[in-house]
Amino acid sequence: MKIFQIHNKYRYFGGEDSVVDEEAKLLTDKNHQVIQLIRDNSRELSSFKEKLRTFKNLSYSKDSIEILKKEILKHGTPDIVHAHNTFPLWSHSVFDFFNKKNIPIIMTLHNYRLIWEKLGLFNKDRAKYGYFKDSNIISYIISKSFNKRKDLLQTVSKFITLTEFSKKNFSKNMLPDDKLIIKPNFLNHKGNVIKSILTKDNAIFVSHISKEKGILTLIKAFKEIDINLNIFGDGPLFETIKKSKVNNIKLHGNLSRDEVSKFINKSKFLVFPSELYEQFPMTILEAFKEGTLVLASNIGSIKSIIKDRFNGILFEPGNNSDLIDKVKWILNNQKECDQIALNANNEFKKKYSSEENYKQLLEIYNEAIIEKKN
Repeated sequence: MKIFQIHNKYRYFGGEDSVVDEEAKLLTDKNHQVIQLIRDNSRELSSFKEKLRTFKNLSYSKDSIEILKKEILKHGTPDIVHAHNTFPLWSHSVFDFFNKKNIPIIMTLHNYRLIWEKLGLFNKDRAKYGYFKDSNIISYIISKSFNKRKDLLQTVSKFITLTEFSKKNFSKNMLPDDKLIIKPNFLNHKGNVIKSILTKDNAIFVSHISKEKGILTLIKAFKEIDINLNIFGDGPLFETIKKSKVNNIKLHGNLSRDEVSKFINKSKFLVFPSELYEQFPMTILEAFKEGTLVLASNIGSIKSIIKDRFNGILFEPGNNSDLIDKVKWILNNQKECDQIALNANNEFKKKYSSEENYKQLLEIYNEAIIEKKN
């Protein structure tokens, strides 16, 4: 099977990029031909003129059409197209292009950008769905502009949502329920050695270093906790955190995924303090895979991934006092935490392994191809 992957990278590498890489590797290993059509904000949006042009073409980009024409000439016609992120460079024009060629399209919904405008400006939970440039008003304007040609979404065969929570939100606000299918993220399982929390050191945070990811709550809590914290990643608050110089906190910046995985494996627990309605955090999966305990915010999709005291520990989002209490509980109940981490690792093997995900992905592709022919 020949698959075109459509993706738009942001300035900072994140979970969406990881998913694209993992799926490409998985499909290639299974002898499928994967053509990655990836555009990059850092390369294409370096000047004001380029940004203005992109904004004007947010809903439909003729530049994208021209790129796709060249790729078809170069690689031939794909059996299926799998779109991940199309904002801001690709736009909804990709759906129009491939639909006119009668090629089935799958889209993974990694964020809530498609329904930002449906939520309205005054929704009390609006911030939890994420902002563009940390602004509710700008997010609303961007969403309205991006979705001017939302009629083209009708050409998508199936939308992949990552959890039941996510599916309900998209179904309630915009997309037809019969086109929504749940397929979680995954990671390749390498049979890692599971170590007891008693033999490990330090806590670890791996994410975008920004307010909505809970970094300020995390820093405030760890000023009161007698355990070291390793922070990995980059983002707008990196320099602010660096200047705070908290004795038990060390910033490492961006490292390779393999290096970060080794750190996760050696850590007592991973903290995921996000204050957003996340989709399906790859960092949590990494910890599950490595047999490392997860301490995460009790919010959105995370509540459907983690069952408290069974495969992870939950705390109230934005509540540094509750976070401190949960860290103290972990440190005082490390044998019980070993069982929780083992439960998570077993669940990873059953639900989130590459083999299980391949079965689901291929089923989605084949169903879309048959439906398009009919």
